[in-house]
Amino acid sequence: MLHSPISPLTPSSPTFPDGIMTPLWVMKHQALVPAAFVNFFPFTTDSNMASLGDNQLKIEINSLRKQWAASGYKTRFIVALLCEDGPLPEDANDRIASIRVATNLDPKSIFVLQPEPSQLDISEFIKSLFVNLQSPSVEYYRDLSKHARRKKNRGTIPPPTAPPTSGTSQTLPLQGWNVRYDFKLGAFAEFRQEMDAACRSYEAAYEGLFGEEVFEMIAGWSPRFNDARMLADILAIRIIRCLLWTEQTSSAVHIWINHKNRVKDIVDRRGKGTNNYGWEAWEARWSLVMAQIMHQAEISSLIVPDLLGSVPDLHKTIYAMPEKAVPIGGRIRPWEYLHHEGYWLRCAAQHTERRRQLAENIPDEDRVASTQPTSSSSLSRTTVYDTYLSPEPYNEYPMSDHPGLTHSKLIISFLESSIEEFSKRQQNRMVEQLKLKMAKEHMRIGQWKDALAILRPLWPQLSWRRNGWWKLMEDFAWTLRECAFQAEDRETVLRADWELMNHTFAVRQGWCYDIHKSIEKLLPVKPKPVVILKGEDSVSCLAASFVFAKSEGNVGEPLQSQLVIRSCAQAGSSPIRLTEVKVVFEGSIRPIKLLPSEDATSSSSTSCEIISVPLQDSAKVDASSVRSPTAGLSLMAGFTNLSFNPKQTRAFNLVSVPREPGEARVASITLRIEEENFDLACIISEQNREESVWWRMGKQGPISRRTGKDRDTSVAQILPKPPKVRITTPNLRNHYYTDEKVVFDVQIDNDEDEAAEIDVEMKLFGHTGTSATFSWINETAADSEASEDAGSSTPSTPIEGDSSALSKQCTVGTLGRGASRTLSVLFTNTTQPLDYEVEISAFYHLVSDIETQIFKTVSLDLSFIRPFEANYEFLPRIHPAPWPDFFHCDDSPSEDSEAKEQKLNGLQQLWCLNSKMVSFALEPLIIEEVNVTLLGITAGNVCKIGPETLKSPETPTIGPEELRESEFAIEIQRHALDDRQASTLNLSLDIRWRRPDDDDGGPQSSSTTSTLPIPRFLLPLGEPRVLASATPSPTFPGFLHLDYTLENPSMHFLTFNLTMEASDQFAFHGPKSTTVQLVPLSRHTVRYNLLANVTGTWIQPQLVVVDSYFNKTLRVLPTEGMRGDKKGILVWVDAEG
Repeated sequence: MLHSPISPLTPSSPTFPDGIMTPLWVMKHQALVPAAFVNFFPFTTDSNMASLGDNQLKIEINSLRKQWAASGYKTRFIVALLCEDGPLPEDANDRIASIRVATNLDPKSIFVLQPEPSQLDISEFIKSLFVNLQSPSVEYYRDLSKHARRKKNRGTIPPPTAPPTSGTSQTLPLQGWNVRYDFKLGAFAEFRQEMDAACRSYEAAYEGLFGEEVFEMIAGWSPRFNDARMLADILAIRIIRCLLWTEQTSSAVHIWINHKNRVKDIVDRRGKGTNNYGWEAWEARWSLVMAQIMHQAEISSLIVPDLLGSVPDLHKTIYAMPEKAVPIGGRIRPWEYLHHEGYWLRCAAQHTERRRQLAENIPDEDRVASTQPTSSSSLSRTTVYDTYLSPEPYNEYPMSDHPGLTHSKLIISFLESSIEEFSKRQQNRMVEQLKLKMAKEHMRIGQWKDALAILRPLWPQLSWRRNGWWKLMEDFAWTLRECAFQAEDRETVLRADWELMNHTFAVRQGWCYDIHKSIEKLLPVKPKPVVILKGEDSVSCLAASFVFAKSEGNVGEPLQSQLVIRSCAQAGSSPIRLTEVKVVFEGSIRPIKLLPSEDATSSSSTSCEIISVPLQDSAKVDASSVRSPTAGLSLMAGFTNLSFNPKQTRAFNLVSVPREPGEARVASITLRIEEENFDLACIISEQNREESVWWRMGKQGPISRRTGKDRDTSVAQILPKPPKVRITTPNLRNHYYTDEKVVFDVQIDNDEDEAAEIDVEMKLFGHTGTSATFSWINETAADSEASEDAGSSTPSTPIEGDSSALSKQCTVGTLGRGASRTLSVLFTNTTQPLDYEVEISAFYHLVSDIETQIFKTVSLDLSFIRPFEANYEFLPRIHPAPWPDFFHCDDSPSEDSEAKEQKLNGLQQLWCLNSKMVSFALEPLIIEEVNVTLLGITAGNVCKIGPETLKSPETPTIGPEELRESEFAIEIQRHALDDRQASTLNLSLDIRWRRPDDDDGGPQSSSTTSTLPIPRFLLPLGEPRVLASATPSPTFPGFLHLDYTLENPSMHFLTFNLTMEASDQFAFHGPKSTTVQLVPLSRHTVRYNLLANVTGTWIQPQLVVVDSYFNKTLRVLPTEGMRGDKKGILVWVDAEG
């Protein structure tokens, strides 16, 4: 009976007679025997070559089908036709059908790709091909599974092709055959992507493999033992892969842990033990396999997104949460969670390190390859060393002159991949630890620069430094120092030595702690290295703090402060000799520089000292000294002892004088060491609040006390120097009026103890668009005691950033102690009633202290109100002069031609402007004159305005809220008689007034003219009108003459119907009804004599005037001495006549 050539029943098989599986079987089904075989053939579109091409295709396809059929496998035969370029002929479908029939292919076994396909067409073709192959392929592997299951269900061992050799050979037991069948079932189910079924088959095979009849029956020295271990590993890997496919993460880790424990148990009992490099190599390989399986599985909960929505979610990708199948409340140990790939790669590196340690224990005789394979040494090696998936001992750890395995390179590769995964999840502490290990591996093989490139970027931002993990940091620091020294990186050596000198770290026995000799064993280089350290990013061996004695100070006054430098160096270290200490401030305080004095080399033995250091301008000390780059201020320098013994504290009392107000803050403290072969500077920008102490001398020596509990001791608020120059305005009024020229005095008094150079600036704040301005008035000759150059001023300029403010400066000059100077200010163009804010500032400095600027500011309120308001009435009057006409000619000779040209012939009208003016002033004012000014009139008209006629009681003074009624006669005449256009009249009321207290002839004694606007009046000069005038009889009380004047300024003949209505108030004499005809440019007067039956009251005659042509009723207009309302005119009847 014939069997498969790789079956345990075939003598030529590597598994004969008792082997279970061979990799050849997996290779057969994964690489050699497919479920479907796709054959691609060109399909010609040329009609001339179609017959020949189709026949060749038929012959080739039939030949290939026969070969596949002869193999005995049920692989599905697929044909794909790729059309050549060109148009597809019409008979293409017939040709394809002919090929299919001739080759005996079913319609689902032939596919055609159209000519000149696009990328989308190719994608759709491939997708369609795979979809059609899916079902046949699954059926193919399902048939193979049924075949394997039938063999398993027989329950018997099939007979071998030839019996096994007598003696030691034995056949594979039934349990081994079941393991073989279950493995096949699992592989076929995995091909079908039925992972649950595959996992169950693999688990059954795994349990059967570790049964008593299989693994337990194999001798440890037999090659089949390692074969069984290999199969166990393969089964465990495939089980884990199936579980990760369904994301059963905790179950996958549990399978791995159980597999390791089982293999360890059987290797310890039946194998060569686990205390050897082979076992650690196996564990390292398994950790690497776990990382690779996870990478391929792409567990969703462990994938780090490319674009992080929120950084806090990264912790969810460190390990996968257990699946729901895990019992609720069941305790899961931390290592039973599935961690990300970096965890397993780190485990691989750790096992490789232990592998190297165990390999280093191999005796020298086993580290050399034996020349005779059957020698006793070779036999002993096979019984001692476990070489399962690992090299022989002479390859694992050969002698130095033989090539072999480099463990460090393996460890570095594992660590690099692990660091990448930990970095993705921002596990920074683990990243730092792994990088330190990787650097040590580089150092182990002499790659110093590579190790330094890893450690140097980590050193400034090491998290262990921030968290105070000094043991870990100490190991890091010494490793970095050794790398830097071997790589001749002088700067890094200095950085490491500066921090290793801190007493926080343990003392290394025999080490010389001297920063000045740190790189003396290295060759000097040019230029010499310059190292700049940040105090916040380093564990410095010197600590410095700066404290202001008070939270506030004044410009020009001494400000007490204290600089404390404390040595944190190791107890046995050499003194640290500073070349310079520099304190830089933000604000107006000048930088301070401390330099070593002549005895700088000798350091005091006392643990604490308080030294007062006098400061002086650095320009006096060194002419080449530079200014501060931040504030442009020159340095203040002092000399003192800058040599510090270990654990020594020295407090320097300093006095500085601020020059400008504002906040003064310590920007940095720089501790500098300058040697022949290097420069080192430690810059402290952030001070520790716990070190805010003030040292002072006590009875038993220097003592410290906490200061600035509720304040920042590194900040001082510099206030302006209290000014002693007074600014007063002795004659400033509480209020002013619009259009008034305001003059007030500004008095400057110098109450300083010495003379001062003073400048005065005035700012006017108001409203945008205001026209108000001000200027300084030069001092009069009466101020003879003042200096000749005082009082110079500059023109008013707007303040930058504020368009509604004006600024003007005036130089007062030198003002002696106790002296006084008075300046006058003139405000003009105050036409709007607004409130202004005036700020007067005096900027000065003492003659003895030019650098300290002092200023004094006072604010004033200037309120401008409008003194008058008025209401107006424009009333008609009857012009006494006769109207011109076309039939009148003046024959009198004119005196000259100019008088002739100026004579006007147009119509004349007389009007009356009635003004009722009310005072809104807060005090009585004297009215000097009131008149009306003509601002504009329509062209072709002449206007004459008469003087004021006062209607109210005549008095020059008007009190608050008093009324002043005035009338002004306005005569208007046209240039031409035929001008009929309406005229517009623009007027203004000008009031000249002054205050009662201005009679003393002071600077404000001049009169003020206030102009009030008058509404524009429209004069219809071309329309007819009716004017009424009344003349009382001087003899008879109640008897008056009422005249109605009808005017026709038009060029038309007009007819008016007049009707006087009767009234119980009076009797009248005149026509009850009459008609008046007016020629163009004429007027006519109709008189009525009225006898009133009432006296001392107003009567209302009703004369109705109707234009007969236009049937329009004209309104009767009252004139002087009369009134009017909606009904008509009102005439006063005097009781006395």
